[in-house]
Amino acid sequence: MESHNNFSYQSVEKLRDMSADTTVIINKELFLKAPPDKVFGYHYSIESNYKTETFHNINLYNGEGITILSLSDSTFFQEKEALAYDKSLIGGLKSIKDRYNHKPFKITKLKDTVIDRVAKSHLVANLYDTLDNNVHLYLKKEYYIDKQTGLPSLVIIKGRYKYEGLVNEYYDETKYFDYKFDISDINDSNFAIPKGFKPRKTQTAPLALLNRDTTAPNWMLYDAKGNKVSLSQLKGKVVMLDFYYIGCSGCMASIIPLNTIYEKYKNKDLIIASLTERDSKKAVLDFETRYKIKYTGYINAAECVKSYHVTTFPTFYFIDKDGKVVNAFVGYSKDFEAKVTSIIDTLLSKK
Repeated sequence: MESHNNFSYQSVEKLRDMSADTTVIINKELFLKAPPDKVFGYHYSIESNYKTETFHNINLYNGEGITILSLSDSTFFQEKEALAYDKSLIGGLKSIKDRYNHKPFKITKLKDTVIDRVAKSHLVANLYDTLDNNVHLYLKKEYYIDKQTGLPSLVIIKGRYKYEGLVNEYYDETKYFDYKFDISDINDSNFAIPKGFKPRKTQTAPLALLNRDTTAPNWMLYDAKGNKVSLSQLKGKVVMLDFYYIGCSGCMASIIPLNTIYEKYKNKDLIIASLTERDSKKAVLDFETRYKIKYTGYINAAECVKSYHVTTFPTFYFIDKDGKVVNAFVGYSKDFEAKVTSIIDTLLSKK
């Protein structure tokens, strides 16, 4: 691939991580060799259309910075992280090459196979493999390479890793096709912001969280098992609201301490309610089972997110027995369990 001045390809990616839901992404990628560029060595355009989400954008890089084009509203903004490049085929290959040169790992050639009636070579790169307290953690990439063209047609990434004490499984399957090389008329103009796109307006400051002594907005939601509950039904109990989504780093970090807090107060007048606006019923059920979550998760909470002025995740609210907001904060910190326990103890001690 590196021997060509430019190349393009398409791919279909199926990704499954912390959620039971499979994310499907259709990608169209174009690369132009740029030897003077010390960052990537290429200028690129990577279009990603998330079929299971509402994201459809293009990552552009022309040597002067990464620009994200939002195709839903014809706006653009600057980005610092090269996530799309890192996940691209060429980015992934260069990453493996750099990693191998720094610290060699085992690469195994398995028996040739046939996929869609085409002969493939099968290579497995074992990037990481260890035991951590008798838990097998690993990361490996499997490459299926067309024996006629020498190009990858399928890449499968499998892994198991720990995050904040939780063991997570990772699976990513990407099929590559429609390769084209040394396309005529590909130049820097292909990586410029198209006409009709406007800079994204600077977002106004988010609304402040609800003030202390505010009557907590009522809500009626279903949990992932189909049970209906409203906040008004919980009057007379202390209620902790945990606004989260699956995969958010602070949300994941809070699971173990929230389980501990639930166990500590399960026979007292405390309700912990986890609210998500984006995760499906199926995803939440699997999520709760996989991580042995003991408190209850509620779905379709978009209106609740708005009424509680939630713009960052996780966000936590504490509501007293009279239905008044008494405390709220954003984010996870190392003293999370101690801070939450102190707030709950104060609220439960009130007569």
